[in-house]
Amino acid sequence: MDRRKLVYSILKEIDKGNEPKYTDYDVELQFFGEVVEMMKGKNLIENATVIRGGMGNPVKMTLLNHAKITFDGMEYLEQNNAWAKTYKTVKELRDWIK
Repeated sequence: MDRRKLVYSILKEIDKGNEPKYTDYDVELQFFGEVVEMMKGKNLIENATVIRGGMGNPVKMTLLNHAKITFDGMEYLEQNNAWAKTYKTVKELRDWIK
């Protein structure tokens, strides 16, 4: 699993107006939620929500329906634009991020 490609893909899908979900990538909800939290912490996205069953507990849900890419997120996409040539549709993403 290439986390950097997963971050790229989440940013790309949000930029296209889609709401990426952990099931799109065939990853565990916990892993996906941790990546989304990291993206928020690095100021790549805003208005994303990760719901846990209390502080430090497992991820219960991720909500990206109101998520927006920040300027830092746009820079991440630009810095990794070489991936744009090989980026696939959501249905093919499971193989692309591996």
